[in-house]
Amino acid sequence: MTLRRLPLHALVVVLASTGPAAAANYTTANFSVSAPTEALARQFGDMAEHYRREKAQQWLGQEMPNWPRRCPLEVKIAAGGAGGATTFTFGGDGSRGVVTSQHMEIHGPARQLLDSVLPHEITHTVLAHHFGRPVPRWADEGGSVLSENDEERFNHDVRNRELLNAGRGIRLSVLFRMAEYPRDMIVLYAQGYSVSAYLVERGGNGVTGRQRLLQFLAIGMQGGDSRNHGTVESWNQAARQVYGVNSLDALEEQWLNALKSPPSRVAARGDRAPATPTAATPVSRPAVDPVAVRSSAAPVVPVLEPPVRAARGTAPEREPLPGTRTTPAERPVPVLLPPEFPRN
Repeated sequence: MTLRRLPLHALVVVLASTGPAAAANYTTANFSVSAPTEALARQFGDMAEHYRREKAQQWLGQEMPNWPRRCPLEVKIAAGGAGGATTFTFGGDGSRGVVTSQHMEIHGPARQLLDSVLPHEITHTVLAHHFGRPVPRWADEGGSVLSENDEERFNHDVRNRELLNAGRGIRLSVLFRMAEYPRDMIVLYAQGYSVSAYLVERGGNGVTGRQRLLQFLAIGMQGGDSRNHGTVESWNQAARQVYGVNSLDALEEQWLNALKSPPSRVAARGDRAPATPTAATPVSRPAVDPVAVRSSAAPVVPVLEPPVRAARGTAPEREPLPGTRTTPAERPVPVLLPPEFPRN
């Protein structure tokens, strides 16, 4: 598939040097942007609105209404690595959560920010406003990586295979319930993306595939608390109801089997034209805390370094004793074939 690159509304302004603080501001219907120059502030503000419409259509099948308060967006142009973080404050009456405040900050080379980081962070806002509560980390990051360019997606796909081969995979029954980042954070990013991409494809791709993933998350998160998103049984129920699979373990096995095909460079934002959304099975919304704060910033920004042999960052709830037999749910993630690279 050929990457459909979105036209930038203006040429990216490359700065030879930047000062310590933003010099210009620009407001749109939903963002209050600060950036080093007026041209950059306008460009990032317009693109933020563009991605806000695009990501809402891709995930929800329709645009979101304007937010009651603009989201501050700080743009810092710098050489080297790029990254970003969006912080949300959630509130509600215990039955229906809402985002009460949000703040976004991105930093790095201008083109990479426009091409990958900004759409990634905008996707966080779509998911946060849809659920009105923190989303499981694997899906929040994995779903947002789906918005990055094809190079970044390809790198995450290959890295996921390398990490699994190195014995650093996290069982889905553990990964899905994580409320915070594990110690081995790069696993969550790479594996979260891989699982999210697999579920979207399994659900039909495009809007249909993403909406089924949202339905899967809504069911799976039920019955959770501040320490866990849902329970093993709620995720088993989600697997049965949405994907027709008997259990989460069976879904994990099918995902791993799908990974045995070599990765290919696929379009990040070149999805099929939005399809008419199918009616999702109604699910009860889980109770939400009166106030919750959630940031998309990891404690340390993960770097895609060469994998090393190491213990899993997050193990199953209990490890089998030496010499004892294990059940299928307790076995470590199987080692996959080495990743293959497509020929040009």
